[in-house]
Amino acid sequence: MSSRSERDKAKQLQEKCQSVLNALLRDEDNKYCVDCDSKGPRWASWNIGVFLCIRCAGIHRNLGVHISKVKSVNLDSWTPEQVVSLQQMGNSS
Repeated sequence: MSSRSERDKAKQLQEKCQSVLNALLRDEDNKYCVDCDSKGPRWASWNIGVFLCIRCAGIHRNLGVHISKVKSVNLDSWTPEQVVSLQQMGNSS
């Protein structure tokens, strides 16, 4: 069982990751789905490093996790490494 301080640290880490993701989505290149140019993507393929709309996220999921690892920007938990992947690549790459 995890201690309260461990849970607090994990929560703080998620909040920091969420803050970085939201900042990335404000970048002009990331305001649109990388595949179809829909406005306001809320999904990302973190291993490819791009932001996606819900429709294209579904297509990426059907490709399989060996090709594209898709997560919801808001609904899923993120690791710092996954966020860094999006920072390094992003939709402009």
